[in-house]
Amino acid sequence: MAGIVLKEMDAEERAMKKRTCADRLEQNQESLRGGLKGERRTHMTLSQIIAQALRQLGEDPQDVSEYEEAFKVYANMGYDIAVREYLKPRREMCLDIDENGRAPVVGVIVNRVIRMTDEDGRDVAFDLAGDGRSLTVWRDDLKGKTLRALCEVSFPPMEDGEDEPLLPAYAHAALSDYICYRHLSSGNLAKQSRAQFFKNCFYQEMNRIRPQGMGSVTRMRNLYEATDVRYRR
Repeated sequence: MAGIVLKEMDAEERAMKKRTCADRLEQNQESLRGGLKGERRTHMTLSQIIAQALRQLGEDPQDVSEYEEAFKVYANMGYDIAVREYLKPRREMCLDIDENGRAPVVGVIVNRVIRMTDEDGRDVAFDLAGDGRSLTVWRDDLKGKTLRALCEVSFPPMEDGEDEPLLPAYAHAALSDYICYRHLSSGNLAKQSRAQFFKNCFYQEMNRIRPQGMGSVTRMRNLYEATDVRYRR
């Protein structure tokens, strides 16, 4: 009986030590980020993302003029990684083909066309423009018609300070981490060490993002596109 009690006490003590270590790690991370734990759970604008990066770097968030342009570029670099490599959003589109066989894409950037079909549900061959903003088809009978396309897309970069990234709320503050990583990575060894910390924080949050459409079925007439093998033909 005493042996059982001792084992239970040992297990409880190990669990307490594990929680203590986890708490210390979280406190250290919060300290390195500037004590901003409570602010990392909400939607953020581009201006707020840049301001948080400045606080994490120990700079005055009100004095952004020196950093704003570079930090905007870094924020959008992180945003592009988050969308293209982790979120991978899909959109089902209706594309109007003009007299030249071209269809402009509005509001998003097409990274990959999973499938394009005509009004009868038949596959259509196409060319995707390098900038992802238009597609071209070569069949003359499709000019003036509307086609259906299932695409993997990304979003235009944030430009205005009030723009918000189209990401889960928990991933917004990760863009501040990415800014810090890029800003510090070209510094001395101490700065590079901090840069690695912020890089790790960024990718830790990215790994929480579940690709859109994962395990689900998207229907486009007689097309079923799924990542779940149960729905593949």
